[in-house]
Amino acid sequence: MTMLSWKSPKLTTRTLSLAAFLIALNVILGKLSVGSESLVKISFGFIGTMLLGYFLGPWLGGVAKILYDLIANTLLATSSQFFIGFTLTAFISGVIAGMFLHDQKITWQRLAAYEVVQMLVTNIFFNTLWIHVLYHAPWAALLAVRGPKNLIMFPIEVILGLMILRSVARLNLSATDQR
Repeated sequence: MTMLSWKSPKLTTRTLSLAAFLIALNVILGKLSVGSESLVKISFGFIGTMLLGYFLGPWLGGVAKILYDLIANTLLATSSQFFIGFTLTAFISGVIAGMFLHDQKITWQRLAAYEVVQMLVTNIFFNTLWIHVLYHAPWAALLAVRGPKNLIMFPIEVILGLMILRSVARLNLSATDQR
């Protein structure tokens, strides 16, 4: 087992079906949220992202996150504004999840490292950049709100992610044993 995974599973009918299910799950979990799109939004979408990365790896996970973003922010959008920057961030988010979680033993250390990278790269840097570009909000003000939100969410996401991914890993092993 390597530190990071760079492979995605073969593109089969089963993989495509699983991807479609996980994208739909991610859309639903992403819609379960509180807060403002322009400042702080807390949702359960992180669980869907973890599952996409765990099952689909970095490249298929990244593509699945693009499809998720397009579905969630065009077909099911609550506002009329679509911005390609967030789609890029979604792809990067899926790649990061796949790199850290696909074909890896799920430990709290791995989940903590994954969350640190995911939060710094996608939440703190890219999403803050896109909000700054769209709304002309000052960086310092955005970081003053978004930084603490991510610090609060960090242990919650690690603990929930650990519980869910370990359960899924056990189910995945027993399904493999039954074949």
